[in-house]
Amino acid sequence: MKLLVSFSARSDGNCDQIAAYAAAEGDRIVHYRMLDAHACSRCTYECFQGPCRYHSDDVYTLYQAMAQSDQIILIVPMYGGHPCSLYFAFQERGQDYFATEEAYDAFIRRLFIIGVYGSAAESPGFLPCLEQWFEGSAYQHRVLGLERHRYGQNMADSLLAIDDVLQKIDHFLHTEAAD
Repeated sequence: MKLLVSFSARSDGNCDQIAAYAAAEGDRIVHYRMLDAHACSRCTYECFQGPCRYHSDDVYTLYQAMAQSDQIILIVPMYGGHPCSLYFAFQERGQDYFATEEAYDAFIRRLFIIGVYGSAAESPGFLPCLEQWFEGSAYQHRVLGLERHRYGQNMADSLLAIDDVLQKIDHFLHTEAAD
């Protein structure tokens, strides 16, 4: 079973559409914007000695669901030249969940990321930010960037209307899943 997570704050935008397109029967789609999720704040670093003070919110439950999935696909939009804040909130909460290298390696072994953004020329740091999960690991080529401007699209346009985008998604998910 695949677990797909759309980090878009916008309902039915490109990230949600890509998640629906990539999901097969029996797969699960999570819209991060709908979760009860706390950012890392207003604490005294409890996660350094034990569980995070927000351990009972939906973020930890999401990480547990990811641990039970065969493949994890994060779909991350770019806002203001960077991955969206919902993605960063999810990522920073991982320090509580990934207490051991074994847990982290098991997670990234199944992790794939699709980044939706304007263009590499305008935002050269976007994809490298997403690729940080895999630095120092044996897992490469796990991030697919979909550039709207390459197809003359604006934020409100649907990337799935472009055949080349559909082919890139299919190739990425099927080729990379075999790794």
